[in-house]
Amino acid sequence: MAHSRPSSWQLQAPATGWRRGLLALLVLATLASGLAGMLGILRSGGLDAVDGLILTLFSITFGTTCLWFWTSMTGILLRMLKRHPVTLGRLHPDPANAPPLASTALVMPAFNEDMDGVAHCIAATWRSLEATGEARHFDFFLLSDSHDEVRRARERRTVAALQRRLGPGLRLYYRARDSNQGRKPGNIRDFCERWGDRYRYMVVLDADSRMTGEALLTLVRRMEANPQAGILQTVPLPVGQRTILGRLQQLGASLHARSIAFGLAFWQVNSTNYWGHNAILRLTAFRDCCGLPPLPGRAPLGGDIMSHDYVEAGLMRRHGHGVYVLPEIEGSFEGMPGNLIDDLKRERRWCQGNLQHLRLLTARGWLAITRFNYLVGGLAYVNAPLWLGLITVAAVDALWGAESVWLSAVSTPASPAIPLIALTLVLLFLPKVLNTGLALRQQPVGRYRPRLLTGALLEMGFGLLRAPVMMLLYSVYIARILAGRPAGWSPQLRGHRAVGAGLAWRLGAPMTAGALAVALATALQTPGFVIWLLPVLAGPVLYPLILQGSSRMAPAWLLPPTPEEQAGEVPMNRRIHPRPRSLVSDEPLMDAATALPTECFRPMPLQPLSATAQAG
Repeated sequence: MAHSRPSSWQLQAPATGWRRGLLALLVLATLASGLAGMLGILRSGGLDAVDGLILTLFSITFGTTCLWFWTSMTGILLRMLKRHPVTLGRLHPDPANAPPLASTALVMPAFNEDMDGVAHCIAATWRSLEATGEARHFDFFLLSDSHDEVRRARERRTVAALQRRLGPGLRLYYRARDSNQGRKPGNIRDFCERWGDRYRYMVVLDADSRMTGEALLTLVRRMEANPQAGILQTVPLPVGQRTILGRLQQLGASLHARSIAFGLAFWQVNSTNYWGHNAILRLTAFRDCCGLPPLPGRAPLGGDIMSHDYVEAGLMRRHGHGVYVLPEIEGSFEGMPGNLIDDLKRERRWCQGNLQHLRLLTARGWLAITRFNYLVGGLAYVNAPLWLGLITVAAVDALWGAESVWLSAVSTPASPAIPLIALTLVLLFLPKVLNTGLALRQQPVGRYRPRLLTGALLEMGFGLLRAPVMMLLYSVYIARILAGRPAGWSPQLRGHRAVGAGLAWRLGAPMTAGALAVALATALQTPGFVIWLLPVLAGPVLYPLILQGSSRMAPAWLLPPTPEEQAGEVPMNRRIHPRPRSLVSDEPLMDAATALPTECFRPMPLQPLSATAQAG
């Protein structure tokens, strides 16, 4: 077979240990430089237990910043050199020796979704796939976990409308479960048990996912060439929103996400995390290795695993299968909420899931790289209260300390605070500047370039306002989770929903009042320190206005489309099926062509989350 011979489609990863060692060295050297600056600030007042606490908090939070900085910088370098992050060879494989395709199921779990949006994504993906001439290798499944028969009737009607509109080539099947036990992982598990033997691969899509046909073909062929791979994924870029928040986040992801993914693929190699959608899975490996049991104990830290995808990636690696991210494959897109309130519902669920992962750090049987991925994922949220604690300790010392080392540091030109601040600014903004330059260089000369630059600067400014807001919100989420209040798993709201002034102020007033109280106390006690707190206080003070304003539709002159949208690379369905006047109709909802394939049931065994449980 062609794919058994060495070829450019294989994911051979040279010098994996060297890569990780180099990255660790860079991170540790940068962290050491930052610690030296912090120690120089604290040493002037004599070190005590409080200073030890500050150094500990700083080491964790600043170390995470260093890790993401060097991950991004590595990705930027690889993109500029046009080198593949896994193989370090040519960026794209040779189409002349492309492996053959294989039977693949496109599965889309749905839970109380807006079916017009679902139909748009299915139609856009299928039309792009059909244009390749290879659609015969793919079947589409809509897997419903919706609660009531009214919604299910709408889903069946949508499937029938799509089949009529897209023609007989579309093999679109609809299945509704009696209960949504296990949530999305349970939905996928049910599919694997019933129809897993019919297909070699499964592409998991969210209800707002759309992918180009070329991206799907490339994923299948990469799988065929790499029998060691269990999961391959692309970088799904958010598209489709027209609100200010949506435009800013879409532009930020388009500019920066691919470089981060290149860097992650460079040092994680065959042990990346799985993001849960827009990815291809080897069905037999997934069914045999990735059955998820609930965590011991009650929610929120026990029960159903909310961020199941990270754990599924860890289970794949534990059984010897590779998990890769291939950021060079373009054409993968997803939707996103249109306002910050709906976006924060997802964040709270992810926060709970990533905290659950920390329980697995000491469990037996996980690879070291998997434990590190769990730790980094948890720190993405735990760093928020750590940063908050660090800022609080420094502020209290500056306001009520007899001789504040912080005020002395920021008022002395030769203070070690100056190079520390400069280093921090480099870590935070240099990757963003380089990514923006890379994107501008790839655009043809014209009116879009200055619009893209303006949008990038606005996105950077919005990030400065939002960062302290998220620090406070993440801290609240963690406190609620530790207090036993689970986040829940409600349907995602991806449409445009404007936030009114009343709701914005009701939700945002406590944060604004707290920030103003801190600013007032600082101004009365130590006026000179107020300017140093402004970057932290500005976002919280303006939080209600951010909630309300960012939910509004973005003016076309203010925020440009992403480069992918500008180039017409996003698969679109220009003729979405019309909304029915009534959910009740004499027209048959399903016909013989849509009958589900014959089942060949094979159970998907639950995997122990600890080797100790396996031994018992």
